[in-house]
Amino acid sequence: MATLKQIHDFLLLAEELHFARAAEKLGISQAALSLEVRKLEHSLGAQLFDRSDRWKIRLTEAGHAYFNRIRPLPELMKSAREAARRASRGEEGKLSVILSNAVYDAFDVGTLFRRMFQQYPGVKLKIQDRLSSPQAAEMVRSGECDVGIFAYIHHASTLDGLRHIRIVESDIALAFPARHPLAGKPDLKIEDLRRCGFIFPAREEMPVLRRLFEEYFMARCHTLPVIEHEAVGFRAIRQLVAAGLGVALVPSDRPDRNIVFRKLPDGLRRSIVAAWDESNLSPALRNFLSLVPNCEPAAAEAI
Repeated sequence: MATLKQIHDFLLLAEELHFARAAEKLGISQAALSLEVRKLEHSLGAQLFDRSDRWKIRLTEAGHAYFNRIRPLPELMKSAREAARRASRGEEGKLSVILSNAVYDAFDVGTLFRRMFQQYPGVKLKIQDRLSSPQAAEMVRSGECDVGIFAYIHHASTLDGLRHIRIVESDIALAFPARHPLAGKPDLKIEDLRRCGFIFPAREEMPVLRRLFEEYFMARCHTLPVIEHEAVGFRAIRQLVAAGLGVALVPSDRPDRNIVFRKLPDGLRRSIVAAWDESNLSPALRNFLSLVPNCEPAAAEAI
């Protein structure tokens, strides 16, 4: 098989068509150049040069055919070398990102993706979304995605050993319609909630969050809440609260003049996180994480 040196020597000789000049430019003897060319011809099984005129050699038909096809190789090699270097720096390649529905109301993902594109235009993003955070987390654990941006509830959800960066953190609070009789009650007690009609996450679409809220309510009121409406996602739930259709448990990070937020006893906290498997050594992932706000990674926690 032809070596890169033989190809390099051949290309220069094919341009010079003179052994002495080509050898001088290569910094080798004419005999050494002649030997490399003969080795190349032997590996190809074809004569590349007509040497019948000792003063002026010519390319044979085989030589012309080989030259025309091999001529782009040095530039391709240079391009390939630079592409490999860019990929090793995370400036080129692919990155798959999974989002849960919960992030859109709490974090401007568009700004993050725009920054990634501006700084690393050679990285192709594959962006997917899933309804629930547990689904998104599972896709990161399984290796289907490089990084997930999703929500978890402190001391209730689990990241199962994933490394993560906390992006947004907020309290889960009671959300009352502004005109609800308990909205301004100064001595609000957990027992007061037994008589409230609640808006809860839909069981089929958000089973983990639904179960968490029911268990929280049961542990403190010793009964399940009265659930009058279901909705998918905190944005929809907040809109129903603002419309006066019930009370809900929602993050309190987005003020609304039609909603009164009251802090929960033994409150829950929610974080939006970027999470990844620590065995994933992708340079593109490293660059992506550097653009995430609050980019000091938290140690993996079973929470």
